[in-house]
Amino acid sequence: MSLARAGRPSKAFRRTAIAALVSTYLLIVAGGVVRVSGSGKGCGVTGQDWPLCHNGFIPPADAQTLIEFSHRMLATISTVLVVILAVWAWRSYRYLPRLVRAVSVVVGLLVVQIALGGITVELNLPGGIVLAHLANALLLLGVLIMAVVAAHAPEGGVPSLSDAQRRAAKQMAWAAAATYGLVLSGGVVVANGAGYACNGWPLCGNGFQLDSSHYATINLFHRGVALVVALFLGWSAARVIRAYRGVRPVRVAAMAVNLVLLLQIVAGAVVVETRLPGYARGIHLALASLLWAVAALLALLARREPLQVEDRAPATISAQREAVPS
Repeated sequence: MSLARAGRPSKAFRRTAIAALVSTYLLIVAGGVVRVSGSGKGCGVTGQDWPLCHNGFIPPADAQTLIEFSHRMLATISTVLVVILAVWAWRSYRYLPRLVRAVSVVVGLLVVQIALGGITVELNLPGGIVLAHLANALLLLGVLIMAVVAAHAPEGGVPSLSDAQRRAAKQMAWAAAATYGLVLSGGVVVANGAGYACNGWPLCGNGFQLDSSHYATINLFHRGVALVVALFLGWSAARVIRAYRGVRPVRVAAMAVNLVLLLQIVAGAVVVETRLPGYARGIHLALASLLWAVAALLALLARREPLQVEDRAPATISAQREAVPS
């Protein structure tokens, strides 16, 4: 084994991984904009409208078509970057099994995502398929974060965690899973057209009255889930901060979770109080995906303890170099 192989992937590979992650996040945000703007049929509804747009590659210049077409272009960019990343990892970094496993899962989820995208269009945007499309996109984003973490942290030499760190990391993993469920519950609201069911916040009528209608029940269920998850997530992030004193990447990620959580709560209230304007709903959806991303990142960093791993990497490399005959 060469010395280069004992360390991290190249800087170019790590930058490509980050680019794939950012493009996938923007793709999810664009998908949210498509939903809230009603642009899902912007490229038409006939059998020839996917992957083309109105039977061609150049769309007409109207707003809904451009929104849907931009979403598809982002999907193309994300796909190309993921494929490059996967082929690169398979060819050059097979000695890093965590990284190879992550990018392999990403490729599988990407294939499913493309198939769901086509089915969504061909079946005229059924709510269940749209929700499955969102669920898979969030999983894809989460596994891409796992690949980025694996690319930036050495494969071996992970130090043992203290009992407090281990408990905090486990709780944070559950909090990240709960955040995933929260975002999906918001998707259920959108898929059922229940966003307008309550005209107040935090409850329905005037903000302090309940409503027994079916759509209001869906809306209030999402708000109840949001309350429970927000409390659990905030507590989990605070516990991680206490357990990882001196580990800067983990603490920064934990503070990011708290900041995005606060922004998302404010955005949720603004969306309702301003009667759900498109721009506010788009921001709310973008923050929801970002909250899932930073929660997943924090859960992974807490588990890997990256700063201390990197501090010990030179010793690990030196030991491997001495163990391998020249």
